[in-house]
Amino acid sequence: MDEITQKVVDGTAWREFCDMLADAGEVILADGNPDSPLDRAEGFRMLTRLLRGALESKLEYGRATEPVLVRACHETVKIVGENPDNHYLGASLDGQYDYRIWGTRGDAKWISFNLFSAGGFGGGGPGTGATMHEEQMHIEADGTFELIISQREHPGNWLQSEADTRSIAIRQTFLDRPNQRHAELHIERIGAKAGAREPLTAEELYLSLLYAGFYVKGVAEIGAGWATRQSQWPNVFTDEAELPETDKFKDPQIKWHQGYFDLADDEALVVEVTPPECEYWMIALHNHWMETLDYVNHQATLNCHSARLEADGSVRFVIAHRDPGVANWLDTAGHQRGTVGVRWVGRDVTDVLPSTRVVKLAELLG
Repeated sequence: MDEITQKVVDGTAWREFCDMLADAGEVILADGNPDSPLDRAEGFRMLTRLLRGALESKLEYGRATEPVLVRACHETVKIVGENPDNHYLGASLDGQYDYRIWGTRGDAKWISFNLFSAGGFGGGGPGTGATMHEEQMHIEADGTFELIISQREHPGNWLQSEADTRSIAIRQTFLDRPNQRHAELHIERIGAKAGAREPLTAEELYLSLLYAGFYVKGVAEIGAGWATRQSQWPNVFTDEAELPETDKFKDPQIKWHQGYFDLADDEALVVEVTPPECEYWMIALHNHWMETLDYVNHQATLNCHSARLEADGSVRFVIAHRDPGVANWLDTAGHQRGTVGVRWVGRDVTDVLPSTRVVKLAELLG
């Protein structure tokens, strides 16, 4: 019996995994992180969410020989400033194989396909690899298309993989995600033989647990570290807080900035900006751990479709603990502190940084 199999059989693998989760918990308790009951509770909940997403992606659907598109980031699994307007899909790949993705276009405003080597975001690696956007693709008049992923050139929509390619991320960005038609997408390994799925192996379990343990801690450290660094400049947007760990894994057509809000009960943060010309833009609130706030039950996000603009194209957002009765209120959902992020998305976008000012809520209530 080899060493990995022995670890699974005698329970060592499980104990090591539990030790990794305990170690991940230290991220929440680290100096610089807030210690209020809400912040701590959400921090530890975040670890459970990251674990759930990692196990779903790697243990349940992690075979690159039998790829499955998995939605591992959504309303209850959030990954460092994810976009509430996005429908995220991902799959495990192996650069030695060729793959085909096919389906329908749907009603998304913007679509991108990103390949990653090694573990991808939270798991290490060189960052975003080959990328394809809709303007580079041929899509039929009825909205159907196919995309080939291969190291070798193919006619039509071809996304070039590399020997160490290990995953793909697909973003569909909507103006009104709950009410618009999403793409119907499928993936297959080209040349795969139909047959019954092979049973789980000890090595698969071991490697999946190992990945999940590293992933939970790694993503938690990125989110908390970014927010803690940003908190040095409260209530302003600044490029000084940008981290290479986050920048290198984003889509190249996305410009992203964030600020750290910290507001008393009687204060509001006014954010003003003239969005650049782009395909899409948005603003969203997050907690200290960089999870978007509960946008299902609170107005914690707005975009170029839902926000109200001024006649000159500028827009003013008001971040406050209660509704001041003005346009573009963003609800902190009971959070004294957290982060606020903006995205400008599209080709050759002129980047802009929003301005901010803290005011007394009474000034807005009139």
